[in-house]
Amino acid sequence: MTSPIPGLITWPVLTGITLVLAGRWWLLRDSIIDRLINIGLAAGLFEHLLREAWFEQSLARLLPGADTDVVNIARQLSLGATVLTISNIYGIAKLWAGADPAHTWRRQWRYYLVAITAIAVILIAGTPARHADQLIDQTLGWPAVVVWVAFSLPLGATALLVGRVSAREMRADTTWQERALYTAVLGTAVGLGIVAVVYPLETTINVVTGQPSFDPEMHWKAWSGFLLSAVGAPAVITVPLISTLLTHIGWDRTGRYCRRLRPMWADLTAAVPEIALEMRRVHNDRTDPAIRLHRMTVEIRDSLLHLKRYSDSPDDLAASDPHIYTRRIAEAIATKAAGRPPSASRVTPQHQVQPGARDLTAELRQLLALAKAWPHVRGLTKSP
Repeated sequence: MTSPIPGLITWPVLTGITLVLAGRWWLLRDSIIDRLINIGLAAGLFEHLLREAWFEQSLARLLPGADTDVVNIARQLSLGATVLTISNIYGIAKLWAGADPAHTWRRQWRYYLVAITAIAVILIAGTPARHADQLIDQTLGWPAVVVWVAFSLPLGATALLVGRVSAREMRADTTWQERALYTAVLGTAVGLGIVAVVYPLETTINVVTGQPSFDPEMHWKAWSGFLLSAVGAPAVITVPLISTLLTHIGWDRTGRYCRRLRPMWADLTAAVPEIALEMRRVHNDRTDPAIRLHRMTVEIRDSLLHLKRYSDSPDDLAASDPHIYTRRIAEAIATKAAGRPPSASRVTPQHQVQPGARDLTAELRQLLALAKAWPHVRGLTKSP
């Protein structure tokens, strides 16, 4: 079907999907689920392009054969692109339900085979409509029933699986943000289920009773499909993309903590380079922010322990006032830089880091307070 949705609506939405897809291929392509989402999103974008009149006309000019044949094949292939998108969603839902990730692609190729079979059935059963230069619901007949059954079965199976898994997750101990996301996913699954039931049922009733379709131009199908696949699903997919983008540019909370600690961490690791840890790189040669924050916290703590041996007042080095604490740290760095030897007697058991559980939140809060006071004493780190 050629989309009846005005360009004022479709163009911004399709542009948004394209940007989301480009962002995901840039930032979210490492995991299995991310690759499945990206493939499904690409198929969904192609689905909507195949329904746009300008795209159909462009294909008619580029491809051999009668223009009407090319346009009608494009319209029916848009249904096939929807099924291909659904096959990726089903694969994601299987992983979400607990399937073995090691066999993901073996399973996924089976889902693709089902999608290809459904596409073939749609094209074969849609032949009478193409020959008549009509839409499927204009031609009707039992071939139309076959088309909508072949189209709806993958949608129904996916709706059942996604709905069951999202309902299970909502009953678990989750945050309100996670529940909001699961609610959106569940709503999309319910919409898919309604479509999977109504499309073939409505067509079967029309054929059995001999009544024409109440919507031969398929406007209702176009709007319902657009809302589900062009608005609902990408909106859910956009949530992790936004979170990842903020992490990538360092605007997430962990990234902000790292930036605040960096000046003090750089000075301390320069003063005590032997405590530096090896960094593990991830995608785009970047370090995971959580790993980076953990490393900075450990290295700051270890360097402070090391610098106590160079402090004239090691007990004051752990003063509660951040300004006093940072001043003692800066003086210890200057003492070490001046070449004075450490005093082994100043490292007593009460000054050592004790094994066992620590209040990591309180420790991070203390380090952030020190980092805030650090710029005021950096000048003291230079040896006389």
